[in-house]
Amino acid sequence: MNRWLPAAVLVGSCVAAAAPAAQKSPQKQQGEVAPDSALVYFLREPHFQGGGRTMFVYADDQFVGTLDNNCYTFAQLPPGKHLLWLNWSRINAEVELEAGKTYYFNIWDKVRPVDESTGPAMVDGLASYCTPEPKERNTSVEHIAERYDKAQRRAASKPADQPDATALGRREENVAKWPRADLAAYPVLVIEDFVMADPKAAERKKSYLVETAGRRLADQVARDLGAGVFGEVVRGTPAEPRSGSLVLRARITQYKPGSETARFMIAGAGAAHLEMTSEVVDGDSGRTLATLPADRTWAWGGVLGASRGIEEMERNVAYELALYLKRHKGTSAPAAPATAP
Repeated sequence: MNRWLPAAVLVGSCVAAAAPAAQKSPQKQQGEVAPDSALVYFLREPHFQGGGRTMFVYADDQFVGTLDNNCYTFAQLPPGKHLLWLNWSRINAEVELEAGKTYYFNIWDKVRPVDESTGPAMVDGLASYCTPEPKERNTSVEHIAERYDKAQRRAASKPADQPDATALGRREENVAKWPRADLAAYPVLVIEDFVMADPKAAERKKSYLVETAGRRLADQVARDLGAGVFGEVVRGTPAEPRSGSLVLRARITQYKPGSETARFMIAGAGAAHLEMTSEVVDGDSGRTLATLPADRTWAWGGVLGASRGIEEMERNVAYELALYLKRHKGTSAPAAPATAP
């Protein structure tokens, strides 16, 4: 038996891998975490652009499964480093997996990791569970022979440790405009879950994003901040009382995922919008040291409008908040503006 197990052979209710399998099934399937392998989910949200084309997913030189629009699949992969790539070999990512853990990747114009709180919600929100047909298994053999080397070369040529944010010069400029604050004296940073305060949040589409946005954004700030800026970074709400702590808290006043399809068809239609206000607060006194506003709209049309949106804005805002904390932890001077690319 192949040591790399696609989803079709992992669940007892599924047919055997060699037998014909339904390409898309509304009956959801779940994988089981094994102690000697990683359980990896691959998610494809509904997109208008390219929606009729099947994605073939590979891990190194092994076929993992197929993804049609608005569906997911999963596989057990051995621990260690792997190159995840698609039949479009330019879309790839090098990842490291640990045994006994579950991972989620959102597949579209990139292979993007999804946090453990959002991943299960995305699975619930997708319409179908997807398994390959026999002819697709045959096609996968051709893909590996013809494209695996190309995927490796493309992965090797990518910049190392590239931040998951767009237009980094623009991010620097935005942070340079925010109010300055001297954060040097604070050894502990407490990042509270951001509060979803959009009065129409319950009406928004992509409820799995809306419901988890506050926690995801706070987690993303902590990841972007990294180690070594503060002596300790604490996550959670309500914040634990810590002497000498700095608290980052935020209220999301509008969270509108919008429509990728509408943006693809008409620029300005189906706009995504993210509006929030963040504060850095002295944990002992409760005094606000600085208020940091964010108001973003994504309404571009065409392929770019369809492939980006609220998720891109989330990454950029989180990156900016982390950058602000880095810039002001050691100095009271404002960050120097950078030239946008």
